[in-house]
Amino acid sequence: MSTYRTEDLPFAAFLYATRKLRFLACEPVNGTGRIAFTFADGDGAGDLLHLQFESGAECPAAAFYDSIRHLRRVMDRTRSKEHEYEARHR
Repeated sequence: MSTYRTEDLPFAAFLYATRKLRFLACEPVNGTGRIAFTFADGDGAGDLLHLQFESGAECPAAAFYDSIRHLRRVMDRTRSKEHEYEARHR
């Protein structure tokens, strides 16, 4: 399965809100403290969707806001799990 990965929270929220790509996971980016969002991208549309987003693509504001809130919660859980893992393996 092809995937599209981004560290851009607003763009990830746009994808999640519009359901243009299916959200798969939120993962830490190797020791950087950053988080990446992974989406299923069978058609390879991720780069084009990012260009459309940067060019002003629209989505309902309430859905975008809800997506930001949801993805932030997922980010927080991911970071918590990462910190727990690091604490156990020191």
